[in-house]
Amino acid sequence: MLDHEWIIKAKCRSMDRELFFDKYEEDQDLAKVVDNICLTCPVISECFTHGTTNEEWGVWGGVYLVDGEISPSRNFHKTPEIWTEILGAV
Repeated sequence: MLDHEWIIKAKCRSMDRELFFDKYEEDQDLAKVVDNICLTCPVISECFTHGTTNEEWGVWGGVYLVDGEISPSRNFHKTPEIWTEILGAV
């Protein structure tokens, strides 16, 4: 896909953006819901790559990033099984 064409296919495209930023940080139960949305998204890999390549912050490809790096404190709620699923998809 060229440039950001993948965004059109993202499951989160029409969702409240704050779910992937401030609200994700504030609510662990909501964070788990967001993780599951990302896991079923057809462009999880492109999203994660965009987040890491462009030094983004927030949830990108199911992983909370700070300056493009995985944030251990923002991802602490993830189980080993979820990490396996996410890292297998990205």
